[in-house]
Formats: sequence, structure tokens, C-alpha cells
Amino acid sequence: LQQPDYTIEVKPNDYLDINCPHYQEPMALNSIERYTLYLVDQEDYESCEPKSKDQVRWECKKPYALHGPERFSEKFQRYTPFSLGKEFRPGHHYYYISKPVHHHGEQCLRMKIYVCCKKSE
Repeated sequence: LQQPDYTIEVKPNDYLDINCPHYQEPMALNSIERYTLYLVDQEDYESCEPKSKDQVRWECKKPYALHGPERFSEKFQRYTPFSLGKEFRPGHHYYYISKPVHHHGEQCLRMKIYVCCKKSE
């Protein structure tokens, strides 16, 4: 995710799973990885600066969760019945960014998603 233009191609109704870092043994606080992931527009993707907290998609903030790693799934669907769900249209790019919470610096993680193909293709 540190490569420029890292892109994943998905089809409508595909899922993308994000697994957060997880630790079973205590570690130094500055070594524990924690991330906030944002779904942003192309401009924010290029600058790696989200404009608002409304763009927060997931937060990996439980590195010692008893049940194991936190896992989030994104379903790339055209319509969603959920008020917090996102809608993704075929033929469009969507952009995720993250800056690690566990250290401050210029590191930026970027991922571009391309929703390909209409159902008839």
C-alpha cells in the first residue's frame, strides 16, 4: 500500500476484507500498529489528507482484541439498504488512504479500487 497507484479491481458485489494488526503479547506502545482508514476523493488521495472525519471508514484501534484481529468488509454494491453503507458504481475509481496513528510522519498508505464491469459484461 506504499506503492504509488496500487490498484485493486473488483466486480459489483465483490467484497474486500481489511484485517487490522493484532498482537497476543504485550509490546512497546510506539511499536503497536493502529490505523484510521478513510474513503476519500481523488484530490485527498493524492495529497493523503482527508478533509473531514466524515470520511473515516474504519478504525483499527483494538490491537489486543480477545476475539482476534478486527476485520472489516466492504461490499462493492450499486445500492445499499443501510444508512451508513456506501454505494459503488461500475466504471469508477474509489480511493482509500491511511496514516498510521502509532507514529507521526509522512508515511501514507494508499489503495485505489476500480469497480469494473457492468453485470452484462
